[in-house]
Amino acid sequence: MRKDNGQKKMWDIRSWKKVIWIVLFCMLFTATLFSLEERPVFAVSAEDQKTIICIDPGHGGDTDGATYTYDEVAVYEKDLNLQIALKLEQELQKYENLEVIMTRREDITVGLKERTQIAAEQNADYLISIHNNAAGNAELNPKGCMVLVTASHYQPLKTRVPDIYEASSQLGLSIVEKLQDLGLSLGNELGADSNFGLVRRPYSKEGGARGTYYYPDGSFSDYYALLRYGVEVGIPSIIIEHAYLSNEEDYRTYLATDEALSLLAKADAKGIAEALHLKEKPE
Repeated sequence: MRKDNGQKKMWDIRSWKKVIWIVLFCMLFTATLFSLEERPVFAVSAEDQKTIICIDPGHGGDTDGATYTYDEVAVYEKDLNLQIALKLEQELQKYENLEVIMTRREDITVGLKERTQIAAEQNADYLISIHNNAAGNAELNPKGCMVLVTASHYQPLKTRVPDIYEASSQLGLSIVEKLQDLGLSLGNELGADSNFGLVRRPYSKEGGARGTYYYPDGSFSDYYALLRYGVEVGIPSIIIEHAYLSNEEDYRTYLATDEALSLLAKADAKGIAEALHLKEKPE
């Protein structure tokens, strides 16, 4: 009888140990899930309550960007970019805990690296460059919107988000969705229409470059300089190509009037706010 009681006690102890380990594991697993659900995907550091977005009106000054003539008047991309950017700044001011900085507010020349430096010096969390497109192949007369994002998963040591690649992607997808709501199609160049409106172009022969360049981790660097410089300083950077200035239908529908440009800016702002979980200021 004593032997049976001893075996029973040993069994009870082992059983209770197993139960305790199972309970502890479940508690840890539940806590982990809760923390992942509660944490915003693209939140900045905990001590920094304000998100800073740098808006970059593409081109300017000596760089006109795409230029086309409609109704005997020359239309410069640099002017359209600035108008949309200034309207976007106003739209973003409707949201809480958000600061907006600009790389230019007038028709001046700003270098590509200088634009990134402005964002970095002002501790920007995101760099959003405003552009409009021109046909790479005039015979195809392409149309529609796209967002250029990084092609690399390179993550510098000092970054404001845990994953530049993912943050850029989600920001771009959200903006494309809102532009589509206006009636814009997905751009039919550079594979945008087969990649949900996103364009990833590496600095390699596969990306159409003459040479090949790499980030420190060995991955292909980005073909577009603004994206490359942004990644190097740890800022998720995107380039929005709203519509094709080279396509008359796109121009007359989405770029020819102040009202149309305002709608583009509102779409950008809604996409940004949705991706970054921004809350509107109370009225």
